[in-house]
This record gives sequence, structure tokens and C-alpha cells, in this order.
Amino acid sequence: MCGAASAESCRNDSVVGLFEGTAKAPTLDNVEVTLNLLCDKGEYAAQLFTSVGDFGAKSARSQAGRVELAVDTGVSLGTFDLQLTGERLEGSFLFGEEKGSVELTRKGPPLAADGMNARIDLSPQQWIEDLEALKRELPRRHANAFFYLPKAKFEAEIMRLQDEVAGLNGDQIFVRVAQIVNAIGDGHTTVVSPKDRRTLPIELLSFGSDMRIVATGPGLEAANGTKVVKIGDTDIARARELALTLTPTDELNELREGRIVYYLARGLVLHGLGITPSRDSARFTVRNDAGKTVTLDIKALDPGAEAKLTPAYPKSGLRYQRENETFWCKSVAAAKAVYCAFHSYQDLKAKAAAMFALIDSSRAQKLIIDMRDNGGGDNTEGHAHLVKPLTAHPDLNRKGHLFVLVGPLTFSAAMNNAAQFQDETQAILVGQTIGEKPNSYQEPRQFRLPNSHLVVRASTLYYEFRKKGPNVIKPDKEIIPTWNDMKAGRDPALDWAMAQ
Repeated sequence: MCGAASAESCRNDSVVGLFEGTAKAPTLDNVEVTLNLLCDKGEYAAQLFTSVGDFGAKSARSQAGRVELAVDTGVSLGTFDLQLTGERLEGSFLFGEEKGSVELTRKGPPLAADGMNARIDLSPQQWIEDLEALKRELPRRHANAFFYLPKAKFEAEIMRLQDEVAGLNGDQIFVRVAQIVNAIGDGHTTVVSPKDRRTLPIELLSFGSDMRIVATGPGLEAANGTKVVKIGDTDIARARELALTLTPTDELNELREGRIVYYLARGLVLHGLGITPSRDSARFTVRNDAGKTVTLDIKALDPGAEAKLTPAYPKSGLRYQRENETFWCKSVAAAKAVYCAFHSYQDLKAKAAAMFALIDSSRAQKLIIDMRDNGGGDNTEGHAHLVKPLTAHPDLNRKGHLFVLVGPLTFSAAMNNAAQFQDETQAILVGQTIGEKPNSYQEPRQFRLPNSHLVVRASTLYYEFRKKGPNVIKPDKEIIPTWNDMKAGRDPALDWAMAQ
């Protein structure tokens, strides 16, 4: 989270400290801001912990009480220009065309660079205090916290956990907190896992009632493609039921099932759910397609470590190319098409312009926008630069010429834009039902619990992206990929769109 070293060393540390306050702008609600401005190895560094996200400063400078920060949010670049007067740090910020004011007050000395990292090794009294904060703050910050879960049940579950924390370990308590928060119901209200999740070096995917290992780390390659039979002594059906309690209870099963494969590959969760006796390893019983059953002892990765996973399927298809790029397009001459992988929203205006230029230069008769792996961003950007311009593009905005690929984890802004494509254009949605309800509580803002520093996100606005009919976004052409499709490198949803 720390920013890069500044050009000026922090010889005078009068500006360092932990500051709290708000940032304001004409188009934004007040944003809570905690600024940790510190000296790190003789250079200024800064961390911003806000209600809209956490950001490390790319650079931090100070001279004569003036503090200048450059920040990359992952969506846009911005700057802060602040002046220290006594214990107050005030000034302005600029992100793109968004300009606003900042008012902060020093609350104490700076924290260590890892001082705001989430931790779950707390005393029972510290957990009781955190749970009291959760009981108070989540309803206060959510737009309507008890639209699905009764308030009495929410408070009763917190009180029950407070009574039991002395007999539970940190993993068990974290899982219980996550269950309580997810019981609120909407897909944006959640608690963020600590960085040390004890990740297992495998990737899981569900195919109907089967769950398979579809990628493995070094030494586990023989397990690629196998069905999971048990984790520890818990059969996979029961493990799925347990993991389902960590998913938003009022969203569609497509979203909930899509998330459990993540949880069942995390040692913290497996231990917290009582599936494994330790967070550091897990025993998987798997069966290959020939019927042979094997038991694997899978060791969790060390904190911060990553393993290069070998997939059990070819990744030569368009969906898996350039996975780290936010939005990219390719002309497919044989289908007279342009294919665009829409992963996220950074710099979408320029990238959408490049897409339209490619459509014109290649004389494409078909556009396929793939949103299956898009977890969200700013839906107004998607509407302004993709949906609305395509409504005015008669060559593409007609049946059989515009396709949008969607899936269970097409989420948040991506779900919003998919609904707009379906309602406002002639696009054919292809793939699987989107797991998030289009009419639901969204737009999360976050806060931290005081002792664990766990980040809790609470939805602040209710959106309606489906004006009539069922509260669901179903594809016009449903295509559910099978394991045999994946193993063979087929992408049936894309193949179908290309063939039209």
C-alpha cells in the first residue's frame, strides 16, 4: 500500500501522522478518508484508506507543510494538494474531471506500513468490541440493511457470537462474521478476507453437481481435471452447502454457486468451516474419469506467495488471451466479426473509440462483446461509451449482428450494462444467467472494524435495471459449457455467436 519514494527525503517529519476526515465533490457524497503519512526508509510515503477503497500513493512530497500526493486507484489517476496548518491538513484533489476539497485532522502519529492490515489473532474482548461495531455500523451505513434479514435475527447472531468467541479460533470467528454479513442478502454487502487466506495452489470449477480441479500448482498436475469427492472427511456436497453460507443469501444461485469454488480453495475458510483441522493444508479425495480415486495432501501457500498454475484445459481460445488487459478487440475475418473482451472499465472511452475504429477499418458485420469475466466498475462509463453509441450504429444494432456474452459472475456495473444492452439495443445475450439480481442494493461503501481492521462493505443505493418482468437477466440464448467442452478447448457460447 505504501507509495513509491519521493524525490525529496523526509528530513523534517512535522507533517507525518495519521489523519482522518472527509473528501467532498459536487457529484460525490462525502467520502471518509484516513491518510497515513509516514517516513519509510527516509522517504515520504502515504496510504489512503477511504470509504470507496484503499489506495497507495505512487509518490508523496512535502515542503514547508505542503503535501502533494499522486494516486492510482486502478480506475483513474489523481492528485492531492494539501497544506498543513496546526493539526489540520486541508486542500483539494483532482481525478480526471472530478475536483473536490479535502479536510483532515491529525489523530496521532503515523502507523507502520502494515498497521491497517486485517488481522484475526485478537483477544475475546477485542472481538466483542469489533462485533459491537459491526452491529452498530452496518445498519447505519447500508441503505436498507434489513430488507431481507430481520433486524432481530442479525442482532441475535452477533450476540450469540459474542458469547462464543472465547472458545473459537480466529478462522472460525472470521467465518462466522462473514456468514452474518452475507446474510444481509445483497451481493455487494460483504466482509473482505485478510490477505493471509492460506490459498491452496489449485483452481476449482463446478459443472452441474460435479466440482473439478481445473488447474494445479507444481507437483499436483496429476490431479488436473479430476472430480472432487471429499475435502477432509466432508463429502463435496456437504462442503458446498457449508461454503454456500458465505455467499449473499438473497442473490441468485448462479452467483452463489460461482463464489463457493473460491472459498473451497482457501485454507482459512476450510478451517473456519470445520472442514479441515488446520488452515495450512487440506486433504482432497479426487476421482479421475477412469474411476480411479486418489487422496492429495495439498499444502497452502505462504502469505504473499503465488504458484504458477497449470490448467487442465487449453487456453488458446479468445476468452483466455490477454487476460490482464482491461478491454481489447480483435478482428476475426472468417466470421466478418470483431471480438472484444471487456474485463473492466479503465480508460474505456479511448478503448471504445479504438473498437469502433477497428469495426470501420475491418468492415465487420458483427460485434461480439464478452463480459463473462467482468466484475464491475462504473456502469455510466459502459452506457456512455458502448451501449448508447451502439444504439446509433444501424449496421450493428440489429438482430444477428450484435452479441453480448454473459455468465454467472458478470457482476455489478457489468450486470447493469448487460441489462441495458438487452433493453436498449438489439443485442442478443448469449451464455448463462447472471447471478446478481438487476434490481438490488448496490454501490458499496466500506468501513473497518476497530481492532481487526477487517473491511466491511455495505450497499448504499437501490438500483432498478429491470423495469418489467422477473428480477433476473437471462440470456436470449442459454449455453452452459460442460467439462468436455472445456477440456477440448471449446467455447460454445462464443462459437455460437461466431456462427450466426
